[in-house]
Amino acid sequence: MGRSPSTISRELRRNASTRTYDVEYRATVAQWHAERRVRRPKTAKLAANQQLREYVQERLAGQGAPAPGARTAAT
Repeated sequence: MGRSPSTISRELRRNASTRTYDVEYRATVAQWHAERRVRRPKTAKLAANQQLREYVQERLAGQGAPAPGARTAAT
């Protein structure tokens, strides 16, 4: 298979059917587990919040005051 034995073992344990006491590997069960683990697509905070986006852009452009307690470079 071209994979390490530990990789195969981990795949079997991770995706095995848990309805029986025997470890049974089924591709359909493995696919179901994989789909459950996928992160849901989520809108980025800066894309969803214009006020936050403007604040970040101002800070990155150097237009905002430094945060309280922030150190400045010694010249």
